[in-house]
Amino acid sequence: MISRPNEGLPWLNPADRVNLAHDRVQTDEEEDDRKHYFGPSKFYCVEIACAPCGAVIAWTKFDRSESPNKILKFLEDTFPTLESRPSFICIDKACQVYRTAIVNQSFSTTWANTRFIVDTYHYNNHKQSDEPCRIWCNPTPTTGQNPNLVVLEADVDGVMHAKRAFNTQASEQLNAWVASYHSILKRMTIVNFNWLLHVMLFLHTKRVIQRQQEKEGKIRGASVIDSEDEDDGDENNVNVDV
Repeated sequence: MISRPNEGLPWLNPADRVNLAHDRVQTDEEEDDRKHYFGPSKFYCVEIACAPCGAVIAWTKFDRSESPNKILKFLEDTFPTLESRPSFICIDKACQVYRTAIVNQSFSTTWANTRFIVDTYHYNNHKQSDEPCRIWCNPTPTTGQNPNLVVLEADVDGVMHAKRAFNTQASEQLNAWVASYHSILKRMTIVNFNWLLHVMLFLHTKRVIQRQQEKEGKIRGASVIDSEDEDDGDENNVNVDV
């Protein structure tokens, strides 16, 4: 498509398959009659679940809309057992997913040990009058009701400050990277689309894990040097948040 932009490919929308060659003009009879191809009319978006470090856990395609019921179904397929379900699931429309889980009664069964929170990027756009969202889906509560979301950390002067426990915008950062390939992906067949996106996310996850391992190795190496200089014999345990 990059080298021959005027070529009429069968999987493109009819409006996009206009051949501008001087010796040939596409007619109405040549329009593609296939019923299934990747495009905005068939698939609404790609839904990706990732860890706070950016490693991709699962992905799927949503047709027509991104409804809370579809999100819950995707999460149930991704985390089928109680042990595999995370303590917090961060999503831009977490308050809508939370309400839907309450209505269909899955919140007290399937998601009994999970809380849905809004990422910090979108939380500022949610209404202050939405009390359930402010109480149950707040990513940085200051009331102490979710101490695992906000932790205290000392700065260089020893002053304690509140800090987010993990990155709630990891999915938005990943989405910005995937969106840069939108013009390429939207013109592919569904088979090529699935393959390319899956390979991209797989290689991205491998790179994230490699960086985490390198970071962990550097921190452990620095800790060993410090302990040898101090010669106190204490072991330094390093926890790397992912």
